[in-house]
Amino acid sequence: MTMVYYVAANGNDHAQGSLDDPFLTISRAQKEVREQLKNGISDDLAVNIRGGLYELDDTLSFDERDSGRDGCPIHYSSFPGEKAVIAGGRKLTGWMPHKGSIWCTRLDGSLSLPFHTLYADGKRVQQARLPAAGYFETEMPYGQHDEKTNRQGIRYHPDHLPDHYDYSGTQVFVWPGEGEWNWFSETKPVASINKADQQLLFENPATWPIGAGSRYYIQGSLDFLQAPGQFHLDSASNMLYYFVPDGVTDPNEQTILAPSVQRLLEINGKSAEEPVQNLCFSGLTFSCTDFFREYRMMDDNVEQAEHREGLVYINHAEHIQISACRLTQAGSCGIYLDRYSKNITLDGNDIRHFGYIGISLNGFAPGTGPFTSPGASFTNGYHTITNNRIEAGGELVGHGCGILLYQSGHNNITNNLIANMPRYGISMKGLRHKAMPAELYGLPVTWENHWDFLHSKNNYIAYNDISRVMTDSQDGGLIEAWGAGRGNILHSNYLHDSGIHFSFGFGIYLDDAADDFTVTNNVISSLYSTGQGKLWMLIFSKGIGNRIKNNLLVSNPDAISAIGSQEMAGEENKHIDIACNIVYNSGYLYYFVNYSGERFAAADRNLYWNNGKPCEIAGCLPLRSNQKDALGREEYAWEQWRTLAQGKYDGETVIGEPHFMLPEEADYRLRPESPAYRLGWTDIEFEKIGPK
Repeated sequence: MTMVYYVAANGNDHAQGSLDDPFLTISRAQKEVREQLKNGISDDLAVNIRGGLYELDDTLSFDERDSGRDGCPIHYSSFPGEKAVIAGGRKLTGWMPHKGSIWCTRLDGSLSLPFHTLYADGKRVQQARLPAAGYFETEMPYGQHDEKTNRQGIRYHPDHLPDHYDYSGTQVFVWPGEGEWNWFSETKPVASINKADQQLLFENPATWPIGAGSRYYIQGSLDFLQAPGQFHLDSASNMLYYFVPDGVTDPNEQTILAPSVQRLLEINGKSAEEPVQNLCFSGLTFSCTDFFREYRMMDDNVEQAEHREGLVYINHAEHIQISACRLTQAGSCGIYLDRYSKNITLDGNDIRHFGYIGISLNGFAPGTGPFTSPGASFTNGYHTITNNRIEAGGELVGHGCGILLYQSGHNNITNNLIANMPRYGISMKGLRHKAMPAELYGLPVTWENHWDFLHSKNNYIAYNDISRVMTDSQDGGLIEAWGAGRGNILHSNYLHDSGIHFSFGFGIYLDDAADDFTVTNNVISSLYSTGQGKLWMLIFSKGIGNRIKNNLLVSNPDAISAIGSQEMAGEENKHIDIACNIVYNSGYLYYFVNYSGERFAAADRNLYWNNGKPCEIAGCLPLRSNQKDALGREEYAWEQWRTLAQGKYDGETVIGEPHFMLPEEADYRLRPESPAYRLGWTDIEFEKIGPK
């Protein structure tokens, strides 16, 4: 038997909590559930929330007192057929015309000011900014500036920031890294501007130096409010200004929400020994959280303490389920699984319009935490993340992605759709060997034991549909790993329709010290380059012992190479095993930035076709070159490649057409007569890819 409490937007917290006499707030129902648990009730417990908007000024928090019994989770869900929206903010009304298409409203004293983002009809309203879209680029600093000086601010072009504008209270969104390294962005409050020298100084230094050519924009002044779909908050006067989007004649007819919290739902037990567990949230909409006044990039891939936030935040928790929920309009992440999180299930959720990462899984950095051994430091993992739609992310942080795993392992990440991200679709991070200290947890770090400290391991990442990522950064890919642990499997993912818009990027990117990956049955299709961007390698395999087998690399004519390798940063790159891949109109077969005799353990039984052109290899090999390759290195004929290592490689590889069913309609199933079957090809299970 299940005891059910009810919550309604027209309820009363002095009510009985029944269907006919519901509570007004979720926290009141939660209090009643706690009392029943304290009294040892034997019935199952559930809270049904009727349709409507529930505006919260504070975080809705659950801890170990809210735990269900083993095997009997407590359910918090929308009433069947109704839509309950839990918002971490307030709906704004009372809009009045100000000037042209700019409207304004005076905010009452109950709102938490200042806030740093705004939402209208389910979409983010951007702060007023210069330029209104796109970026400016920084100028070369005056004189000989050292690295420390170049972190203090930027030098700008005089045409970019007019002298007569008001810059008090503004922030700069910038990509530190001397113009080239568009890896991580920061948002920096402005301390001062020297208009004579065109020098803008930050309140706090950037993490990395900023030279010439770094992309940036500045936001947060009424003078910048010149484009539709942007806002400016004047905290001193409590006035909010809004340049309405095209097609909107009266913002009073919109649902405009101002955030009051950075964390909406918190599920956080007392400790690792006393976790909150056995809770289920389903069918609910969670929306509206705030961003930060200042955002600093991670420290060695470790998120700063003040930025570990999400619409839903989980820590000290086990056996929690978030299912069929809609999570939208987040200032930071959609769902943040922090350090002590295990056996969390995220199933069938719609996560979109988030400022940073859709789902972020973060364990402890190697050597940190109250541990005496590497095994004890593995606290985040065994999650199931499946059937989620994760779209429109990284709206406020340039390195935002769909799913991030940092020191989190043994996870099943399957059948998710990920699209529209400024950097990765899925990223796995840890710490590469040569960057480790000499000692961790009192133990000497050796080559033999260094993997023990890396916990982004044994993850099964399969049947995900990933597209339209790498929209605003470089040196990344649709799936990426750096310094991760061992035993990760990338299987039957569909990576497609994504571009490299400047600098360079990849499809599957096994970056420095990404070792012991199994990469099988993935489809990489319709990736492209624009402008000065270079789609370099569809599968880039650094690391040791990676297995690349039975992948379909098809119709990527802008790709320089299908499969590539490189040893750098002192991390070994060797023992790659390549077999039974189909490469169709997708550049060179292999690219070697550098080469050693141990690079390939094996390479054979592939099927290659490039519009009838000869199969060629490129990069740097101990062979006679035909000519320069597309990147200014060397190009080698197939016959030359076959002489390397006494003919060890590709003896059974076939150069010929794969015979797809309907390639012009992107139907890449193989006809029975395809030579790939004779090479050992296993059919891709296209029908299993994506949310179910």
